[in-house]
Amino acid sequence: MAQIDSSYTHRDGDTRGIGYRRWVIAQATLTACLKLKGMKWVVWSCWIYAFLQGIFLFGFGQLMDPSSAVYAFITENLGFFKSIGPMFQGWAEENPRIAIGMTYNLFFYIFTGYIVSTLTLSLVALGMAIPRLITSDLSSRAITIYSSKAVSRLDYCLGKFGGVMLLLTITWLGPMLATWLMGNLMAPKISFFWHTAPALLHSSMFVMSGMIFLGLMALGVSSMTSSPRTATSIWVGVLLLGVVLSRIGEGSENYWLQYLSFWFNLELLQGWVFNISGDFIELGTEYPSFTDGHIFDRFKERLGIKKNVSTPRHDVAVAITCLSLLGGAALLTLYKKVKPE
Repeated sequence: MAQIDSSYTHRDGDTRGIGYRRWVIAQATLTACLKLKGMKWVVWSCWIYAFLQGIFLFGFGQLMDPSSAVYAFITENLGFFKSIGPMFQGWAEENPRIAIGMTYNLFFYIFTGYIVSTLTLSLVALGMAIPRLITSDLSSRAITIYSSKAVSRLDYCLGKFGGVMLLLTITWLGPMLATWLMGNLMAPKISFFWHTAPALLHSSMFVMSGMIFLGLMALGVSSMTSSPRTATSIWVGVLLLGVVLSRIGEGSENYWLQYLSFWFNLELLQGWVFNISGDFIELGTEYPSFTDGHIFDRFKERLGIKKNVSTPRHDVAVAITCLSLLGGAALLTLYKKVKPE
């Protein structure tokens, strides 16, 4: 009689494919990032900022409804809007595509990529998460354990990339979508959904493109070293170097240095997607009196829009090429550094 039971029991559980394994890696990466000290505060800041912007859009929408209590409060208590409110309401009924569509487009241009924006907060979140992406696995040699679980290098990198995308979704893409939806659900007319659709499309195109690039860059930086402090320092150095190169190129004849800055390239991509200059040109054509006092010229200068022309396509092509090359460098770094022993 055998001392050890050698009977075979067939497993009846569900078979999990490679997609599930990638999702587990992505989920574990996001969980590790959210456990970092201060990370939840950054995430909450993104959503609080989105909520405040949603309140602003709610007030903007109420300017279209003279019968609302908010409209009465704004026009009675804020002297500036006492005369502006009725005029703006009539203008919106006459040309809603410009009055509503252009305003939303400009608002989301600032909200998704300006200095005080969810992009800045997302960069902070990525900087905090850098040590928890690949650096910690390099220091603990966890990649060897992943390899023993029938997870290839490609599957591992895809899972990590998915984790970064989840983090950027809750700090950048998610707040943007929530702000747009909040502003439209509380708008006085259902037509807001139609007039503000271009702003949603432009924001989604820019944010998702930026997420892919920043995700690759973060993974590349995280895979450079097994030291968390060094990885964080490299990330901060890359951000500062981008700012320095952009400023040097802007103030000298070597303007091409600006294309070595991912900040500048993202700015060009955003300007081309949103086409704010084109909106101002159309506004000046339809309503010349709006631009006679040069108020919009100063406003455009504050936004960094220095020309009355749309972003040249060849400049955008160069910017996209530079971003692609930087993303390719990040992929090459992953290929060289992330491999089982």
